Amino acid sequence: MSARTPAVEIHGLTISFGDVLAVDGLDLEVAPGEVVGLLGRNGAGKTSTVGAVAGLVQRRAGHVAVFGHDPATEPDVVHALLSLQPQQASLFPRLTVEETLELWSALYADPMPVDEALDLVGLQEKARARAKGLSGGQAQRLLLATAFIGRTPLVVLDEPSTGLDPHARRDIWSLVRSRQAQGTTVLITTHDMDEAAQLCDRVAIVHRGRMHAMGTPSELVARFAPGGSGTVWLADALEAAELAGSVPGATFQRAGDRTRVELPDVDAAAVAAVTRPLQSVTEVRHHEASLEDAFLRATDTGGEHASAAPLPARTGWSAP
Repeated sequence: MSARTPAVEIHGLTISFGDVLAVDGLDLEVAPGEVVGLLGRNGAGKTSTVGAVAGLVQRRAGHVAVFGHDPATEPDVVHALLSLQPQQASLFPRLTVEETLELWSALYADPMPVDEALDLVGLQEKARARAKGLSGGQAQRLLLATAFIGRTPLVVLDEPSTGLDPHARRDIWSLVRSRQAQGTTVLITTHDMDEAAQLCDRVAIVHRGRMHAMGTPSELVARFAPGGSGTVWLADALEAAELAGSVPGATFQRAGDRTRVELPDVDAAAVAAVTRPLQSVTEVRHHEASLEDAFLRATDTGGEHASAAPLPARTGWSAP
């Protein structure tokens, strides 16, 4: 494989299930060694896309390549280059952790030693425990071990941390980072915006089967949610209503003996400017925009016409 050959190359990918168009002309390229995340609402086409990359989903049109090889016409080659942890995966309940990894390692030409895989996911003490007795987090770590034990250059993870507690989730992040440091490319789908922001070099927002936007997490935040937002608490409900009425898109709600006003698309200076002349302000906060804010904006109104073409940044209000 050439160092310049993309780990994943997708052009014009189209997938349909009967009359349902799941993926509609999607383009995506992943460089070797990258961690790239796919974000999208349920039904956006993320799982169908990774299924096509793994050769498990038949495409209607378009080009897909894994390190230059087409999973549809060269499945054996691609299977040696790629490991997949699907979204809905199950373990053999009566096998032990060690037996499970021995079974998976037999599928690869140059697998990681089982002891090394156990150490990688922190399951050394559970080596002889049956899979059915593992906790949710332990079972998820075992599934990740089955994906990484093959030492394939590309690993595809479909929502690997769904339902896990924060500690288990961060353990998974550390595992992915450790494999990236060894040169592994990771393509990951997730609904966890914090996971995408912390883990991914670049993030692709898929909306209604199309590539809506792609960039680093910070680039997407700057593009779709510039400035951030503000929250202001006031003792005087009338003054709160006047503040909300002066800022486009602002909302207000009574909360106990105060009224909370939410100000969208404002930076810290704008929040300070509009609250300075007010008499009943009791608390002011400015919130930096997050990847979740950017995702909500990018997949909000106008999604029917989402495309790979750049979208204009949402115009933010600012104080004069």
